Parts: sequence; structure tokens; C-alpha cells
Amino acid sequence: MESMRTNDPPGGDPTAVFGRRCSAYIIDFIILLVVVVIAISSFATLEEFDDPDSAAEVCREFEDLKADDLCFNVESSVFVLEADAIGYIAILVIAVAALNSVIISTITGGSLGKLAVGIRVVDKSTFERTGFLKHLLRWILLIVDTFPWFLLVPLTGLILGLASRGHRRVGDFAAGTLVVEKRHVGRPALVPGVNEAAVSPVGLPGLWDPPVQPPPTQPPPTQPPPTEPIAPEPIAEQPTTAAHPEPDTSGVHEPHAGGTPEPDLAGQAQGAQPGVDAPTWDTARDTYIQWDHDLEAWMEWDESQGRWIPISQ
Repeated sequence: MESMRTNDPPGGDPTAVFGRRCSAYIIDFIILLVVVVIAISSFATLEEFDDPDSAAEVCREFEDLKADDLCFNVESSVFVLEADAIGYIAILVIAVAALNSVIISTITGGSLGKLAVGIRVVDKSTFERTGFLKHLLRWILLIVDTFPWFLLVPLTGLILGLASRGHRRVGDFAAGTLVVEKRHVGRPALVPGVNEAAVSPVGLPGLWDPPVQPPPTQPPPTQPPPTEPIAPEPIAEQPTTAAHPEPDTSGVHEPHAGGTPEPDLAGQAQGAQPGVDAPTWDTARDTYIQWDHDLEAWMEWDESQGRWIPISQ
């Protein structure tokens, strides 16, 4: 039974399953009816008569005696229920109804009838399955929803379910619940007049407003890899002392405060910065040296280790 309202959510009213609810109610009622029949056949005393009129006459005489026992006839069969048996059957029916509408519903989200037709009871705000207390309250208030009780049709619940927002009966109003198709469980949806304050349309893109496109993301700036000192190329022949005059005994000076190192190596041309821009040979140490900008220290090439190490003093 689909909703006829023109201001239902664009995605459809998730509570527009009232036809299925009626089918679920019939299934649950049949389950209780079967329990009653089985209980009566177990507790009642059965007596067969020749014809239906004789059976009916026996029950009329039984009623005239104003006994607490119950007598009724089905065709030519007469059933007599003692008062104690009536109490046992009533307790059994209530227990089965509570098991179906409260316990099973708490565990699965719906009674056996609701499970059969694919609907579930959910919280009106979160659309999550509800707990024990809410199912208990809904079940107790069936006393109101099934009024007047002499009819098999739950008239009060039927009228409210057809006329109210969210197709709610009295039990749903009191417990704050909705009955929806099972695919909506855990997926909050706006139901006008029921949960606007709890469910924001901002959190439901595509239902009320077009989805917001995220701004284009800029790739993070790439950092240049740290520069590693360049290992010197192997030399075919060690330079002679004549080609590389001995540096002064001070060796390598510490860099100035300005950050530019000034090595004091003999034999270098004026204005050049040996060892700063490229490795340079230090005859005093019999190896290459180079300034490391990251460590801000002079390094020497250790042939045995195959790597640059700080210059030993």
C-alpha cells in the first residue's frame, strides 16, 4: 500500500509498507489460532453425538447449570473445558504471543509474520533495530490498537496506520518506532512529520539535495631528495707530491659563521672552492675530502669502508 502524499521524500517513503503489515498481522494471528486449537484439543473433553442438534442441546443444558467449565460444540462434537484448563490455555497463548512479538522481534527485528513479509521494526531516528523495552511496549499497547476487541480486525491500529505520518499505530507512537522494509534497516531516511529534527538532509546526499562534489585535491609539494656526497671516481694513479703541493699544517679550517666553508688547501687556484662543490684530493690525509652541506662538516673518503666519514682531528 503505497503512500499517496505528494511531499514524501524523493527516494520514496520507507514506511509505505502498511499492506505488508496487515499481512504480517494475519500470519501472527494464525500462529496464535493454531496454538489455541492445539491446546483445546489437548485439554478439552470430547464427546460425540448423533446429530448437531443433540450436541447443541447438551451445551445449552451445561450453561443452565452455570458451571465454571466451558462447553461448546462443533457440529455433532461437544468439547468441555474445565476452568483450570482455560487458565492454562490463556497463559500458553500469552506466552506464545510474547515470545513472537517481543523476544523474537528483539533478536531479529520483527515477529514471525514480519519476517515472512520482509519488514522490520526500527527506531524512528536511527533506523537501527530497537531493543527489548520498545518491543515490549508495542506489544502491550496492542490492547489499545486492537480495540474494539470483539472484532478480529484491529480497528484503532488500522485507522491510525492509514492516516498517520509514518503509518504508525499507538504502539509506534509510544515506543518511537517505525516499520520499514528490511533493506532500510541501519540506513536513516527522512520521514516528513516524524524525524526531521533527528535526521538531517545534509547527512543524506542524493535524497534531498544534489551530492556535494569535493574540491579538487592538489598533490602535496614534492621535497627534493637529500643530497648525498658524491663518491670519488677511482683514480688510476696516485697524484705525486709535485702535482699536489703539501697543504699547510692547519689542514682544514672550520666554516665561517656565514655558512660558507673556506678550506685552506695548498695548490688551489685563487677564487676556487675546492671540496665544496666537488671532492678534492688532500695529500696530507692521502684521500679525498668534501664539505657536507647537510651535516655542515668536512668529510673524508674512507676506502676501507667505502663511504664518507667525518674528518678525524
